[in-house]
Amino acid sequence: MRADTPPLRKPRRTVALMYHALSRGHAPPGQDPHYTLDEAVFRGQLQQIQRAGGACSVRDWLRDDERRPVLLTFDDGHASNYEVAFPALAEYGMRADFFVNPANVGTPGFATWAQLREMSDAGMSIQSHGYDHSYFTDLAAPVLRERLHAAHVRIEDGVGAAATLLAPPGGRMPVGLVGIARQCGYLHVVSSRPGRMAASRRTAILPRLAVTAPLDPRRFNAWVDGGATSILREQLRYGSLSLAKQLLGDSRYERARMLALAGRRG
Repeated sequence: MRADTPPLRKPRRTVALMYHALSRGHAPPGQDPHYTLDEAVFRGQLQQIQRAGGACSVRDWLRDDERRPVLLTFDDGHASNYEVAFPALAEYGMRADFFVNPANVGTPGFATWAQLREMSDAGMSIQSHGYDHSYFTDLAAPVLRERLHAAHVRIEDGVGAAATLLAPPGGRMPVGLVGIARQCGYLHVVSSRPGRMAASRRTAILPRLAVTAPLDPRRFNAWVDGGATSILREQLRYGSLSLAKQLLGDSRYERARMLALAGRRG
């Protein structure tokens, strides 16, 4: 842990950040470059978070009443979460939630159960991203319930710690998800909806802000500081994208998104 980690203090506002993969010069094979941050950028963001008062995991914020202004989360369980994020977080004395798909654990490009257990033993939080990366909106309720229960059991067996949080892949949340999740042992759903955390900490669906490769440093700093205007802007953007998903459907929306990103890059 760095010696200059600030002491615990009551934050004015709390925000949860959503990361995916990290890289060392190039996006890992199979990982969306839009959601892949270079290690140097990530470490710069950790420095900014440290200046703001530090970070912890959503699990510890809920369970232990941690008083940090920023909560750190990672989706998908990419190998870079262990190889790049884990040592950086340990260096800065921070903890994060890592939402994994048991079907992908140990396959090429993803962290192994041994690595996830090592992270858990070091204080990181290993949580559920569903059994595989299927969108929950594509699954009938009985199938969704079966897969969420299987993921819950496999993660707890794999790391030897409770899995109490669920992050839906792609942020897709069908009607009734909270009830199904609780039947399967989860206490909270961690969404992709932008927003600030409620002070009561009892909200069933918790908001997050997606950190992407094109994110402007000034906007990132505004998020970390809990800037209402910057977060409202993200909420409006998220609302327009959600409407597009509803109108186009998941498949057509994903194709349109990939074409738009490819056009932006080239």
